[in-house]
Amino acid sequence: MHWVKKIIYKTIQTAIKLQLNLFYDFRVWGAENIPPGPKIYCSNHFSSSDPGFVITLMKEPVHMVIGSAFGIPVLNSILSMGEQINAYSEEDRRLVVPRAVEFLKKGESVYIFPEGDLNDQLSLKRFYLGLAKVYMACPVPVIPIGLISPRRNVEDKDITVKEVLYHQLRVVSRNYYANIGPPVDFPESVLDPRDAEYEKKRAIEITDLVKARIEELILDIRHTKFWS
Repeated sequence: MHWVKKIIYKTIQTAIKLQLNLFYDFRVWGAENIPPGPKIYCSNHFSSSDPGFVITLMKEPVHMVIGSAFGIPVLNSILSMGEQINAYSEEDRRLVVPRAVEFLKKGESVYIFPEGDLNDQLSLKRFYLGLAKVYMACPVPVIPIGLISPRRNVEDKDITVKEVLYHQLRVVSRNYYANIGPPVDFPESVLDPRDAEYEKKRAIEITDLVKARIEELILDIRHTKFWS
């Protein structure tokens, strides 16, 4: 990332950290699990606040795959300036994997929400295969993160920008928790590489392992962290 863009990114990151420290009970576990070098961060996605909050979890700038926010004027320019990855339109989504791989090969990290949309915190949505495709093209550590906040603190609100309706679920107060796990271990596949559908089946294998690990991290917050 160019040094000017890095300064802008760090300024925004610092402002969000200040907001979290002043107005939220923001707790993070597992920061020691983040290794050096390029990585693929991934987490569940339950609120529109997630992209802003999670960039405070790591010291390095990350290139995050973002969808609907790229459809909002002014904000889309800020995201582009910060070299975030546009997944707003169908055409943009076709370029997500090669763009993410490009950043990883430069030695920089990316962040992906595999669900692609907001879940209801009762269960995770289906995970798309994009994360696995990025990993298969550029095998770097995959860092799973579990995120939760009490549902009572999540505000359901619609906003209209230039006649386009955007649905938002924002964490408006108090508790927000992140549990960072160690890199996911992907055992050697028993699939036959000669299988015509090997790539897809392997992507499903990887995706299922990541999803299971994120679920474990969420449950760990709910059932273990507050009792330790």
